[in-house]
Amino acid sequence: MLITPEISTLMTLVLYAFAGVAGLVGMMVKNRTLRALAASVAACGFILQTVILFMGFHTQAAGGLSVGAYLQMLAWFLMLCGLVLWVVVHQEIPLLFGSLLALILFGISARQLEMVVAVPKGLAAPFYALHVGALYISLALIAISFVAGLLFLYLDTRLKNKRHLPRVLSDIPALNILDSINNWGTLAGFPLFTIGIVCGLFYAKPVYGSTMNGDPKEIISILIWVCFAFLFYKRIAQGWRGRKPARLMVAIFGLSLFSIVVVNLFMNSHHAFVRI
Repeated sequence: MLITPEISTLMTLVLYAFAGVAGLVGMMVKNRTLRALAASVAACGFILQTVILFMGFHTQAAGGLSVGAYLQMLAWFLMLCGLVLWVVVHQEIPLLFGSLLALILFGISARQLEMVVAVPKGLAAPFYALHVGALYISLALIAISFVAGLLFLYLDTRLKNKRHLPRVLSDIPALNILDSINNWGTLAGFPLFTIGIVCGLFYAKPVYGSTMNGDPKEIISILIWVCFAFLFYKRIAQGWRGRKPARLMVAIFGLSLFSIVVVNLFMNSHHAFVRI
């Protein structure tokens, strides 16, 4: 018998909640063992979610997948990026960031299993792999880099003003680690975002009759791409580091959040959410 979306959501939510909370507590009390345990539980949550996804309980509803399913898939990509960055930067912090963000997404998704994203007929599997998949990985990297950017700006401001960190935040990763996370998010995220945008424009022609038709999603996506391209160029060509790339990544995340929430919920768009 297949696990219902509600039960699987609860199971994964519990693991991500433990990982996120235990990770925060581990940072606050400077307990590496607790942080390592949190990272291990987060990895277990990711494995459980992967198994559940392969079981295929997220069957497509009339007109498309539920918003809850999309949010949970985004959480999966967040955890995937967190695991990869854990290996790349040799720190469990990206995975703990991912756990907290995945926890938020799962909490929201529990109430959105009856709202769908309308999917036009005729879109084949490559569309989901090249458009949705690439954009989701990019958004996951943006989200993790956003948290790293916020912490970078906070820590850098405290240090420049010669103010001690609160004891509960004294185990924040060093500035170079936070900047490295932001850098990896940019170097890997921008090419994937570009692939997602290009594929979306390619599929728009046969589905909607034109490549660009003034849809709010298209406009905000192009704006995000321009900002992301500028950040990518500055990182590659000029070795940009520090506060400026952190600020720009925070802005890119803000635009992405506006696109997902405001455009999809409150604007007339091809990507609008509808309740079934």
